[in-house]
Amino acid sequence: MNKNRLLYFLSQPHQPFFALGVLSAIVFMAIFIPAYRGVISIDSNLFHSYSMIFIIFTNFFYGFTLTTFTRFSAKPPIESRRYLRLFVLNLISFLSMLIYLILPLAFFVASIATAISLSYLIRIFYDIYKEANEPKNDQYMIIVSFGMAVVSNLLFILSQIPCSSCNTDILKQFGIAIGVYLYMILLATVIAFRMVPFFSRVLEYQKSSYFHLLLTTLLISHVLLSQTHWVWVSDLLLAILLIIETMRADLPFPNPDPLLWGLHIAIYWLGFGFLISSIVEFFSAFYSYQSLYMPIHLLVLGFLTTILIAFGTRVTLGHGQAPLIVNRAGKFLFIFVQIVVAFRVILSITASEGKLFPFFDISATLWIVMFVWWIGLYGRVLLFGGSR
Repeated sequence: MNKNRLLYFLSQPHQPFFALGVLSAIVFMAIFIPAYRGVISIDSNLFHSYSMIFIIFTNFFYGFTLTTFTRFSAKPPIESRRYLRLFVLNLISFLSMLIYLILPLAFFVASIATAISLSYLIRIFYDIYKEANEPKNDQYMIIVSFGMAVVSNLLFILSQIPCSSCNTDILKQFGIAIGVYLYMILLATVIAFRMVPFFSRVLEYQKSSYFHLLLTTLLISHVLLSQTHWVWVSDLLLAILLIIETMRADLPFPNPDPLLWGLHIAIYWLGFGFLISSIVEFFSAFYSYQSLYMPIHLLVLGFLTTILIAFGTRVTLGHGQAPLIVNRAGKFLFIFVQIVVAFRVILSITASEGKLFPFFDISATLWIVMFVWWIGLYGRVLLFGGSR
């Protein structure tokens, strides 16, 4: 990459963070497959959950929020020197998790770099938030979400400190629950209900006045009940809340524009995913049904990954000075994301019957194919822009 291309690549915040996110999604899943099979001697659960939350999705979230937070607040873009500091910290975290494969203590380097990165990001956003004019409820919730990421990261760190009289596994479980529900789901939901109606030209839609409060309260209840038989209740209430709010938005679906119906499918997955999660959790609690983490994967794949691919495509094309047009291969990619979700559901169903393989390998491989496919379609625009 020559100097001019490098300068262009670093000139907008979404570019380096999306690139690192895509690379992480491919590399860490490729490592997780043999790690889960026991070929690589690491804590595969820690490796998978931490890399998913704090490296893969976090880099995409940085790319989105560093681009949109200032727009929400009607403020100038964030200076490149500030977001590049964040990128260096995230790159250190990425490299440290690779070193973790041969040196377990490298996990602490990754998690400390993540902690510094999140804290600096919150400081940047809070400075903008203080100066922004009303309304700024969405900006406040974005800051809260990243604050929950800090809490989750701390629990991961504490869970890896040896303690003979402590139940460190429960710390990790709560770290995962907070990281997924109070960080990733909360953050993506706030942004989705702001941006998807806007992109869909449903300009008269306004979130319900109680939406943020109820959403946060129910997500907290999910985390608190996550180790009990009653978590299905909070997820059922979340499903009702999100389905009602989605109906209020009255999105124009089906829509001929793939960039829009990709976003719409993600929104529908949110309420539907919590509904299915509630049913699965009910049967898990009272009938000992083993779902192999189906509820969490329905939301991470169905909602988060679908909206990540759709938003990522739109932002990459729009900010890369390329036409907001998705070709046939791009349309099939949005459909392929749903195939990835379907195979993860099949994996849970077969695993409940004691048949983990080969559907584990197929499901994980499809995830890799999905991101390789995306970078093949939009990688050049992401790196060099549509006019270069």
